[in-house]
Amino acid sequence: MKVVIAEDEFLERKAMRKFLEEHFSDIEQIEEAVNGRKAIELAENIQPDIMLMDIKMPGINGLEAMESICQAFPLTKFIMVTAYDSFNYAKQAMKLGVREYILKPSKKEEIIRAILNVKNELEQDKQMLENRRALFLTKVIQGEDADTLQQSLYPHMESGYFMMANKPLTLSDSYITQDNIALYVSNESLDNADVLKQIRSLQLSLGDEYYIGAGHPYQSSEDLTTSYYQAKKALRQLLQAKQKNYGFASYETEEVPTEQLLEAIRDGEEEKVWVLFDAIAPHASIELFVQIKQITDDKGIKLGMTPEELITTEDWKEFIQHVCKEMKHFFQSQDKIVKAKHFIESNYHKPINLDDVSAYTELSTNYLSNLFHEATGTTFIDYLTEIRIKKAKELLQANNATLKEISYEIGYKDPNYFSRVFKKHVGLSPKQYQSQIVK
Repeated sequence: MKVVIAEDEFLERKAMRKFLEEHFSDIEQIEEAVNGRKAIELAENIQPDIMLMDIKMPGINGLEAMESICQAFPLTKFIMVTAYDSFNYAKQAMKLGVREYILKPSKKEEIIRAILNVKNELEQDKQMLENRRALFLTKVIQGEDADTLQQSLYPHMESGYFMMANKPLTLSDSYITQDNIALYVSNESLDNADVLKQIRSLQLSLGDEYYIGAGHPYQSSEDLTTSYYQAKKALRQLLQAKQKNYGFASYETEEVPTEQLLEAIRDGEEEKVWVLFDAIAPHASIELFVQIKQITDDKGIKLGMTPEELITTEDWKEFIQHVCKEMKHFFQSQDKIVKAKHFIESNYHKPINLDDVSAYTELSTNYLSNLFHEATGTTFIDYLTEIRIKKAKELLQANNATLKEISYEIGYKDPNYFSRVFKKHVGLSPKQYQSQIVK
């Protein structure tokens, strides 16, 4: 635990330091600041866990210093220390997240209580942060949307990359680790040379028994999934060759026709899928599952399966069959929606209903209704009404027909009902709309 004591009174500062050293053995570093400016500098240099901040100091006071530090280091905890029992000071401090407030001269019990309370907050924050970082890592590896987490955890991320070792990794806070997997996140833009330099230094520090494969650096959390599989492939190649201990994957030859298989699935070419399956099956892995899942997710298809269920070649065959079936259903559904739209656009001037479209598309009414809403984001009746209102506007602008004639021409047999529908959707009656156009 790192602590900064910000206090302009020399004796007060030294007394607090001595007290902390005697009562808290887990403090690894204590620094002193004589004013608010020095407190800000120390915060930037060591990123303390706790800062005991005197409110009244020359120049930048404690509250001003704390406000500046909070913006840069939101995880730092503050204990306000002052000789002034002022509600206004306390209120300002609470707005900045301060929960502990010590009045000078302070009692030993008060200081201990305040420190222990803040330490408890630190532990809770640390656990919460670790949980969110672990969730971010899992989402990235599995190819799920992690943009929101990334913006929260690493708002200034410029690049990141994966590395994978043949033994568990214990690294600094710059990395998110999970056994032998590590994700490095940087606020600076990295290139391949930067990555090689970092993993070479790491590998040398770990020893010859370690092999480290790295993925290329990327800017977005979505692309980090690619970096993960690059690192995985790199480690596999390094362990097979035993020629060097670190590096990127080599792509001189394509081991299996993975891209062709994914393209065939994406395009719904089932025959081509099965031509490629035998070459793919012996190499099928969680990587392939995630890549297929990304394709089906884009189509709104829920697989309802996990990679842990895919153990044998037969398991993979059944999985691919299921995917092909769902993709075929998706494309058929899209064709049905195109057909439904065409029918509506060709017959809007008639008194058609959902049953008519259902018969034309050869789908049940309920299924068509759900499918139509899912594909277009609107209901059948709203879609039909939108087309009729659009045509009504064109006829009103032409000013060549009466309101009754326009009503009949777009499929409404009651002109009064047509006027109510038009006003509801346009905000003006047909006559008001026409008068504005004429003007």
